[in-house]
Amino acid sequence: MAMTEAALMGVDLGTSSAKVVIIDEDGNVLAQASSKYPISTPAPNWAEQDPESWWSAVKEAIRAALNILGPRRILAVGFSGQMHGTVILGKDFKPLRPAIIWADSRSERQCRKIYELVGKKRVLEIACNRAMPGFMAPSLLWIRENEPEIFKKIHQILLPKDYIRFRLTDSIATDYSDASSTLLFNVRDRRWSRELISAIGLEEEYFPEVRESVEIVGEVSDKAAEETGLKPGTLVATGGGDSPVGAVGCGLIEPGAVSSNIGSAGQVFTTVDEPKVDPRYRINTFCHASPGKWCIQGSILSAGLALSWFIEGLGFKELLKDGDAYEVLLREAESIKPGSNGLIFLPYLIGERSPHMDPYARGVFLGLTLTHGRQHIVRSIMEGVTYALRDCLEIFKELGVKVERIIARGGGSRSRLWRQIQADIFNARVSTVRVREEAAFGAALLAGVGAGVYRDLHEAVERAVRIEETVDPDPDHVKVYERYYLEIYRKLYPALRDYFRLIADILQRSHD
Repeated sequence: MAMTEAALMGVDLGTSSAKVVIIDEDGNVLAQASSKYPISTPAPNWAEQDPESWWSAVKEAIRAALNILGPRRILAVGFSGQMHGTVILGKDFKPLRPAIIWADSRSERQCRKIYELVGKKRVLEIACNRAMPGFMAPSLLWIRENEPEIFKKIHQILLPKDYIRFRLTDSIATDYSDASSTLLFNVRDRRWSRELISAIGLEEEYFPEVRESVEIVGEVSDKAAEETGLKPGTLVATGGGDSPVGAVGCGLIEPGAVSSNIGSAGQVFTTVDEPKVDPRYRINTFCHASPGKWCIQGSILSAGLALSWFIEGLGFKELLKDGDAYEVLLREAESIKPGSNGLIFLPYLIGERSPHMDPYARGVFLGLTLTHGRQHIVRSIMEGVTYALRDCLEIFKELGVKVERIIARGGGSRSRLWRQIQADIFNARVSTVRVREEAAFGAALLAGVGAGVYRDLHEAVERAVRIEETVDPDPDHVKVYERYYLEIYRKLYPALRDYFRLIADILQRSHD
């Protein structure tokens, strides 16, 4: 393919925005654009999004990127998307209700119900993961129990990025990485589990065919071409979940390095050759977007989300009108010494996944005094998120994963301060890659493999992925963080766990 004429597009359907990256075969970014959409919280613990708002944002971002690109032709499009979410379609293939997304925590009771229906041991054997709110299986069971008329009308069930690809191509499919995050999939055997699906009252036929992330599964339809500006017949690859595809964008397709992702949520991620499952199920085991591979992942629910809550939710964005609020506050936080003058933050603002798997966990500031200002709070949030990611890394080490090199990705990787905090708390060298929109970039590489630009993902990574910057841990900082982490942070959640549940009980009674 002569890349002076053609290019590859990656589309990442994130939690707050759709991002589009267009690259050439050597990984050079030719154009990029994004478009935002909101999260709806119509009731406590709910998190929903309108699939139509996704499609509108994707169309807008694609058009904007194409306007920057100019006359080059897009050869193929690949996808990445937020994982776990539930999109249900009727016979007309239109959504029956808003999508329930990963951040939703309404279905804690349904998680227990799934264990009752199938047996906890059996669920863990098949799915390789605990039942947690926000996963597709408990969300579907919640719909069955609370919206039975809608549940009866279900004709097709899709994950978020698969709905957008359907709108682009009129073809329905999913991939192994995204399917394995539903709690309805046999992760070891890489197939839908009829046993788990039937337990919530559905048929296997409601779920799409599962394909490798690099496979071409459709072409841009005439209607979608008119709406997006893409050419009819443009090849479209399956794509995958945002965490595995982001790992592809960092070059993590074989065992070795670990990635640390700080987006709205946060993950630590590594590739494994066969399913490796934590005996205590504190982290997740999924199929990888890299064909024939699996991955293990520790996930925290509030990473960048915690920082945006403080900066935007508490009004600093409006208060600091003379500059970018994030830039101002992060610059202030750089002046604070490691440990934030004794202020420690637990980032459990919407519950927690790894390692505690506790939807009742809540955020905590410990050690507040009159000496603390907003700059201490911002730094303590960044440190608290990184401590939480280290909790996950410690489990990796228990499972025999060597943490020798870490690739920082997501929005947090753009902050010099946050990169240094990660290096110091992890006590490891932390690198970044040249293209920071790793999920959209990884999606473009998947499309390139599907279209034959690259023989396989190994060639794609070798040609396109480049390390840009490396940060080494500061030995003095490491000593400070070790004390805070080992002597205080790790002991806080066990000490507060019962109080989190008590708060939830009191709130529930006040709402009844």
